[in-house]
Amino acid sequence: MTAPVAVEGAPRRSIGRWASRIGRFLAYGLTASVLGAIGFSLVIALLAAGASTVVLWIGLPILIAGLLVARGAALAERAVQSSLLGTDLPEPAPKAPPAGAGWLRRLVTPLTDPQRWLDALWIVLNFVLVLITWPLALTWTAMALATVGGPAAMLILREVLPGAEVGGLADLLGVPAAPAFAVDLLLVAAGGLVFLLTLGPVVRGLTALHQGLARGLLSSRYEEQQRLVRAERSRAAGRTAESVGLRRLERDLHDGPQQRLVRTSMDLARAEALSAKDPERAQAVLAEARVQLSQALDDLRRLSRGIAPPVLVDRGLAAALAELAATSPLRTTVSCPDLDLPEHVEIGIYYVVSEALTNAAKHSGAAQVQVEVARIGDDARVRIEDDGRGGAALSTGGGLAGLAGRVASLEGRFEVRSPAGEGTRVEAVIPCAS
Repeated sequence: MTAPVAVEGAPRRSIGRWASRIGRFLAYGLTASVLGAIGFSLVIALLAAGASTVVLWIGLPILIAGLLVARGAALAERAVQSSLLGTDLPEPAPKAPPAGAGWLRRLVTPLTDPQRWLDALWIVLNFVLVLITWPLALTWTAMALATVGGPAAMLILREVLPGAEVGGLADLLGVPAAPAFAVDLLLVAAGGLVFLLTLGPVVRGLTALHQGLARGLLSSRYEEQQRLVRAERSRAAGRTAESVGLRRLERDLHDGPQQRLVRTSMDLARAEALSAKDPERAQAVLAEARVQLSQALDDLRRLSRGIAPPVLVDRGLAAALAELAATSPLRTTVSCPDLDLPEHVEIGIYYVVSEALTNAAKHSGAAQVQVEVARIGDDARVRIEDDGRGGAALSTGGGLAGLAGRVASLEGRFEVRSPAGEGTRVEAVIPCAS
């Protein structure tokens, strides 16, 4: 019973969105025309006056005033496009004067800020553009209304002026007088229908022009700044991850192989002292020393896998992950096709899988784990899912937090989803660009 209502409601909503888009662009065009005329006249006048008097120094504050007006107009454009066109135009951070700069350096800092000049350029270009696009959209809308309005106006005119001879396109085409009026009605309605059917695409195109111009001039440097911020955060995360890794390696070496080697050295000294007077006891001490050396070698192999896993270098990522799955106490399946990935990405994926399997074995209570590696466009994605108890979190100092830092150092994204009782999913997406 509800299906017909949904089917009938969809066209109404579509028509409503279509009409709303057109109305918002016409409102934007009117607003941008008024604000653009004010901003254009002020900015051009101030910049021209400042440039012509800059040799007298009085031109500097005039130029700065012109750039500040351009920034104000850009802020207004961001607000207008956000409310009427739904465009997100974040503002780049203004250039800050150097620390300890004097008043003169602080005064002229806006003149050295590229974004302020881009704001001024946008004022000029957008004002010229809106003088073209808004009348075009307004005219196209009026012509689209002729689908109904044109024939209605012709009928009203015929009733008001019954004796008037009003020639139309039918007369030019040589249509006889009897059906000429009906042909004119159809031609006017057909012409209006063409404008009506093309009004939506035309308005979308004009909207995209203004949005593209605004993004290119008003917000392109924001994206560049964000890339620099992300790169700096990645470098900081990399330095932190490296520092944490080195401290962890130092602790593991001290608590493992170093202690065993110290004990082995002591055992060898004891065996040397006992060799003459108690050879049997010396042999027993040597056997213990051999066990300690074997365990120290195992510890060193385990630690070396965290530094540079040989199987990854020699046989590739798929073989390295298969080895991790084989040594895991949990039943682990790996899906890793032969992907052409940069070395740093393969190492990052290896660490993510290794740590995730270790955490799953220690804390999850899972019976099985699935590992999947895939190439998604320019990124490599690794996903590890278990069927354990869930509840994992990125706690400070934990293994997952260390992984998050390592992935961040590669400018990647790291996510842990672990609802209680529903298992844990660890996912890392690492860019493959070198």
